[in-house]
Order: sequence, then C-alpha cells, then structure tokens
Amino acid sequence: IGNSQWMDQHHVLEKLNVQAQMCIVNNSDEFVLEALNDFEKIPVLVNELLVLDAWKQKVLPEIFDELAEKNNVKTYFVLYNEALLIGLLEKAFFHVHIMKGAGECLIDLADYCYRRLMFLCQPDLSQKIADSVNEGRQIDIKATSSIDHSKALFNQRLEVDFGVAMSAISLVRSMSESADELPLGVMSRLMDENDVLMSLVPLLESAPWKRRNKDGKFEKFSDGRWHVVEGDDVLRLSKPEAQVWLCLYHLMLSPACQQRYDWDDFKKNNALRARKFMTEVLMDQLPVLSDLARFLDQLSLSAPPQASKGALLISQVPELWESIMSGTDWKSARRDTRNNIANASKEDRMEEMKKLADVYGANNFEEFMGDPKCSKCGQPAEQRCSRCKLEWYCSRECQVASWKEHKTLCNTLHEASKIQAV
Repeated sequence: IGNSQWMDQHHVLEKLNVQAQMCIVNNSDEFVLEALNDFEKIPVLVNELLVLDAWKQKVLPEIFDELAEKNNVKTYFVLYNEALLIGLLEKAFFHVHIMKGAGECLIDLADYCYRRLMFLCQPDLSQKIADSVNEGRQIDIKATSSIDHSKALFNQRLEVDFGVAMSAISLVRSMSESADELPLGVMSRLMDENDVLMSLVPLLESAPWKRRNKDGKFEKFSDGRWHVVEGDDVLRLSKPEAQVWLCLYHLMLSPACQQRYDWDDFKKNNALRARKFMTEVLMDQLPVLSDLARFLDQLSLSAPPQASKGALLISQVPELWESIMSGTDWKSARRDTRNNIANASKEDRMEEMKKLADVYGANNFEEFMGDPKCSKCGQPAEQRCSRCKLEWYCSRECQVASWKEHKTLCNTLHEASKIQAV
C-alpha cells in the first residue's frame, strides 16, 4: 500500500468510479460495471477492500502520527481509496447478476459490512464527527506541530469512515434483497453469525444520517455529503435512512430470510422497537413498508415465527479475511508503509503530485459534469475556485465558509498543477 503501482491503481479506480457514476446519472450503457463483471474484477475489489481494512487495523494505528506529520496528504488518499472501492461495489450491486458474480467472497464482504454497521451504532456519532471536525478547522493548516497534523488527519479519517459506513448500508440492502439468489453462506453470516437485524433497529434510533450544524440548522447525509434541509424536507427520507428501512423489510419478510432467522423474545422485542418510527409520513414515502407494519403488529400479539431447522448446520468461514490477517507479516507491512509514504523521496513526491494533477485536474472531469452545484449548500453554482478549479460555489459567502475545509486539498492540487506545468 502506498507505492507507485498502488497509487496508479488508485487513480484508475477514481476514473472508473466517476465514469460509472456518470453512466448511471445519464441512464446510459453501464459498460464500466459490466466490464468489472466480465473480467471477474468484483472479487478483486472485495479483496482490496479487505486488505485496506486490515491495514487500518494492524498498521495505521502504530505509525499514525508519523504518517500525519511527514505525508498527511498521501495518507489521506490511501484512506480515501476505501471509499472508491466500496463506491464501485455499491453501484455494481444494484445489478443482481454482477453481485452473484462475486461468489464466495460475499461472505467476507458481509462481515466487512457488519463491522461498518457497528461503527455507525456509536451514540451521537454524526454530531461527534461534526464537533471534532469543527474543532480541527480552527487549526492553522500551515502549523508544523505534529499534534495539529494528527488531528487534521484523524478528522479526515472520521469523515471517510462515516461515508464508507453509509455505503455499507446499501450493500447490505442489496444482499438482503437478493437473499434467495446468493450462496447460503452469505445469508448465514448476515443473519446467524452477525445478526445484522439486531444492529439495524438501533441505527433507526441513533439516526446518524442527520444532525444539527453549528447554526442550529438540520443537515442530512446523502450522496456522500451533508446537505442543509429546511421545511418539509426535514421529514423527507434521506437515502441512507430509506436503505435501512428496505433492509429491515427484506430481512423480516423475505421467505429466504424468514426460513433462516431464529427468533426469540429478545430479538422480537428489538424488532418491535422499529414500529414507533413507522408513521404515516414514512409510509407515504415507502408504501411497501405497510406490509412490514402489519408483520410487526402480528409479531407483537403472537409468538415469533420459528426458523426451519435442518439436520446438519454448516457455516462457512471468511477465508479471505482469515488469510489476510494470519498470512501477513505486519511488521514488514509497517516498514513498507513508512518507506512508501512517510519516507518517500522528494522525487517520488513530485511525481505523485504530477499524477494527482493529472487525475484530479478540472479538465478531466468537465465531460462528466452536469450543471455545477455549490459544494457548500448544494444550490446551482456559477463561480469556481480560481486555484484548483475543482470546487464550485453559488456565492462568495459559501466559498469563504468552506475555505478551511477545502484549503488542504486546494493547496495540494495547486502545487501539483505548478509541478506538472514545469
């Protein structure tokens, strides 16, 4: 992770992700997703996702401060690679035939998604992230203190992890919706070993996809960023919230899931906690939930349904994850990370800056863009950042308000463009 070949792969993933998104938006031929399936690259994406997750557990904590101080920009792009990987998988899994092509590695992906759901179940998570980020923005980006760099990188990691976890909800929804077409081991991991149903109801209660900003206004998370909502939009379902409700619908009502799930009184009482959120406003937006409401009403008055018991129970283990965790020399991995990121030569860093300018330069994304939106408030925008030419704003006020957040990336891309020009 972090060497020149890995960074080249990161840049390719970025371009694939953008192209796949534009194909969806324009309702055109989704050739990127089909190519990933035809060339059997979905298992490769899952494997890379697991490798990065293991790296974050085994390598990053040991050398976090060193990476933050010596090369926090490149470390951020390593962390951001997880968002690219899960973003591609999220788009691909809207097609059942592509998801089925992942095969047995879906078992490892089910475990990965469960770990991300556990991250989201932390109390007041979104508000804590907002408070931490707002506090970190008071730090001068040019400060040389290692504590300042570590705090800035920590906040960036929090924001990336939060976005990744939101995408994981979508993956769980896709897998639960197609439960009868996936390998038996996948639903076994989701419903037996991990019991994601038990974690989805607490998510409805904590609602990490909404928060209040420092001005007291409501914000909701959708399409990878926070948006201010006012008036009737406060009651409108955000995409992550809708995904959670659809997960609950399929996990409770799908015949394949009902035959497997082993109810007891504790699980029954946990599921019934979701009933109080099922208002008329919610039902109007997701009419299919009326069936779920009837199921929960029946569940409250009767004994929970019993799963079908077979003569032999066999549970598959997540082979990819086990091989990564047990078959990797983590001491060597930490040494390689230091060499590739923290101790990279000046020449290597200049070359990486050129590649960043080549990938993230505004000209590369012009053909993919629709009408530009303000990166601060989401309104139609006509003004662009004059330095990096990547972010758009509707007004001078929005540009000033978002500068502290945008400054690090803007400076990086500006320096990269100057190096590329030379």
